[in-house]
Amino acid sequence: MQIEIVRKELSKELETDIRLFFDRQAFRTVFQSPDFYHFYKEVPHYNPTYFIAKDKDGQVIGLLLAVLIQEGNALVGLLSRRCLVYGGPMAENDHPGIIELLIRHLNKAIKHKAVFTQFRNFRQWPAEVQQVFEANGFILHDHLNSLVDLQLTETVSQQFSAGRRRQLNKALREGITISAAQNTDEVDAFYDLLEKLYKHKVKKPLPGRAYFQHFFSNLMPKGAGVILLIWKDRQLIGGIASPITPGYSIAELYIVGLDREYPSCYPSVVATWAAMDYGQRMGLQCFDFMGLGKPDVPYGVRDFKFRFGGSRVNLGRYAKTNNKFLYGLAELGYNVWRRRG
Repeated sequence: MQIEIVRKELSKELETDIRLFFDRQAFRTVFQSPDFYHFYKEVPHYNPTYFIAKDKDGQVIGLLLAVLIQEGNALVGLLSRRCLVYGGPMAENDHPGIIELLIRHLNKAIKHKAVFTQFRNFRQWPAEVQQVFEANGFILHDHLNSLVDLQLTETVSQQFSAGRRRQLNKALREGITISAAQNTDEVDAFYDLLEKLYKHKVKKPLPGRAYFQHFFSNLMPKGAGVILLIWKDRQLIGGIASPITPGYSIAELYIVGLDREYPSCYPSVVATWAAMDYGQRMGLQCFDFMGLGKPDVPYGVRDFKFRFGGSRVNLGRYAKTNNKFLYGLAELGYNVWRRRG
């Protein structure tokens, strides 16, 4: 086996080979696709690397898409540098030898570039693959999630709690409208709502405006994502940015709703339902909440999301600290930042 590492342009020939491999995998996620590689390449402070395993004949038999992210420059940039892998790695028949090769090359390439590396699991790994993660220095941390079944004969809202269904029906009677983002002005308006939410309430890093502009211009035309917007009397009151794995899933990546300002419209409820309804109409299998926090740490929105039904899972996240000193400083700085105001 051999590994090809791509940090610049992805050749058309290699992209074709990757897509052929990607499409025949039983489990796949758009986060490991060439679509997300091209998307990340356009976003400031996002640096993707593709690790591609090939057999002796040059055929793609495994891949891992990792993205190095930092917030700004100077000290903040140094302390915030992290490497994330969503859903990967992918290997023919989950072959542990292929996965070991991919992870080993990732460790070598990222070791001095990121404070920590994290794999956000979208599946339960076979025992042999778990051993590969552990042998390469990764520790599994509990992390909850919920997956809502979209393969139903009835509407997806039938899985909701009775109270959640009443809220949705009341909102729909209020005359709200739902539409996919049509232009960059609408994307900017969506971002403005998100920015206020993250600054005053969520207190977590939010990608810059360019992230959502490129989500709109790069992913939506390919069917790899959608931004759905919630309107009341031509006023934007909520929305959701959802990656899409064709044939499989739609996910909640970023969501916002002006629930206090429009209490009878329940915009956060409507935005969540809108993505589920969109996915169901597309024939997708499930809606992925993309994480509901650690089991032993209070998380205010967990109960809100559980009332949409779904299967509760704990797939966890594999993490490895690459620089303990910088990681300690980063945690201290982050905790101080979250407590501001």
